[in-house]
Amino acid sequence: MGKSPSIQDLENRESEFRAYLQQLEQQLATRAQGAQSALDAEVQQFYSSSGFTDAVDITSGQNYDFMQEQSFSFDNLKTIIDAISQAVFSGRTPPAGTKVDQKGVDDASKALGPEVGEMANLELYIAGQVFDVLSNVVLSFGSSSALTFDTNMQNKPLGYGLQLFAAVSADSYRSTSFFKDEYIYEYLYLYRVRFSVQQAQSEVKQALVELYQDQITVFKQREEDLLTQLESGKLSAAAYTTANSAFDALIAAAEQKIDDLKKVAAAQGGTR
Repeated sequence: MGKSPSIQDLENRESEFRAYLQQLEQQLATRAQGAQSALDAEVQQFYSSSGFTDAVDITSGQNYDFMQEQSFSFDNLKTIIDAISQAVFSGRTPPAGTKVDQKGVDDASKALGPEVGEMANLELYIAGQVFDVLSNVVLSFGSSSALTFDTNMQNKPLGYGLQLFAAVSADSYRSTSFFKDEYIYEYLYLYRVRFSVQQAQSEVKQALVELYQDQITVFKQREEDLLTQLESGKLSAAAYTTANSAFDALIAAAEQKIDDLKKVAAAQGGTR
């Protein structure tokens, strides 16, 4: 997936460090080998119990992320989520480790078109929802001390018949050779987004502007939660700063999208 700049720079320069990271990936993959089976079981259970029988895959993938203790950042996570969203909604090439099911995208586009206009209007909203889910899983593991291996499963509706299934496994390693006894945090992301027309029809219809407004409220609450975690010592100052900045950017983007949608609606109303 992504790597913090210091790790990326060192990886580019040193073959020994590249081999070290590959070893860490393999170790985490081995410890988390049950996560994919658990995620698949979660998907099956959700649709069998919900009765939504027409679900199709939109995107799925498996990615790794490395963060150095002193440069903990969500930039890599946001970059990969934005790239996945652009691949799904704008037809761009998906990032490594991600698969986009074009039939599922076409089915969703046809079904949602009459409701929300251009599918691209959902791109920012969905990317923000996915970032909110995955970043909060990462934050739940903490960032101010060594991590004990753990896996967190998430199953969340994204709206408009879209459902996110995700598993995040985390571990940490103390690097004595490369970072003067600092920890390297490693995360394995497994994710799958599916779409169901039946689910979309069953959900309460809500204007896209209202969805963005609700999302902004959630993001602001996340920032309050971050401050609480910082004060309690669960988060480092670096983790707080980068996470808070990421949510600030998402809030600003959502506010801009609301303004744009309102301008379009006003223009359309003025031409009738």
